[in-house]
Amino acid sequence: MLAYFPHLYHDVERALLHFDYGRAVLWPGSPSIHTLWVRGYAADLWLLAGGLTVGVVLGTRLGVWCARHPRSPATRVLEGSSMIFYCLPVWLFGFLLLFAFDPDIGRYPIPYFFDIRPRTYVSPLTNPWDWFRSYLVPWFVVGAPLAAAALRATVSLTLDELGADHVRTGRAIGLREPVVLRRYAAPVAYASVTQLVWAHLPVFVTNAMFVEWVFNMPGFFGNLRRAIDKDPAFPGVDIPMLQAVTLWAAILTILLAILADLALARIDPRVRETL
Repeated sequence: MLAYFPHLYHDVERALLHFDYGRAVLWPGSPSIHTLWVRGYAADLWLLAGGLTVGVVLGTRLGVWCARHPRSPATRVLEGSSMIFYCLPVWLFGFLLLFAFDPDIGRYPIPYFFDIRPRTYVSPLTNPWDWFRSYLVPWFVVGAPLAAAALRATVSLTLDELGADHVRTGRAIGLREPVVLRRYAAPVAYASVTQLVWAHLPVFVTNAMFVEWVFNMPGFFGNLRRAIDKDPAFPGVDIPMLQAVTLWAAILTILLAILADLALARIDPRVRETL
């Protein structure tokens, strides 16, 4: 068994330090997996960063608004919708949007934001507006479950905090109720929302794979479709590509977890005291 250790160490060292994943065995004449990763990793990072931003910002902002207007019709609609978005698979949500708004197959075509051709995904340095419009819908789709969870957590924790001493102090010094909610009650919920994001990261990264598949995005995760025998042009299961996609997803999950820990330490002073 020890005889295999040098080979194992070499493979792990090349994968983790050099992002060299070998070659796809089912694609004769295709570029190496490393070349495919270089071409697609930026799209993966943009999708994850944008989806995470949309999910956290939209969820917390709407959660604070719902806490300010409890039991209102709009609040009930938002909370009911959040339950649907949390339970709805992202691939199904993406297909429903395409069937409704895609220029070719949609009932109500909106071509400018639903053009899913790979050529529309450009670098933000090349054409910032085209980059933004091509990623806007995928960001919303991949961030919707996270936004739904953040909304419900923010509403619950903010309302629970309204009777706390520091919140009553804010009211006593004459601050308006929206200011009291935003400055005194809502920040307590942000630390719990950060922990929620941390726990949701594996599902979030997995959802990004499905979103890239549905919207035909040029990210490295898009190679998963071919690797699991879902592309007629490349029959069979490609084990090296599956290993590469899995390892890349694991690396991204770990990096996002580290960022979530740093954000939690920045938000919650109790965590900073333990560092």
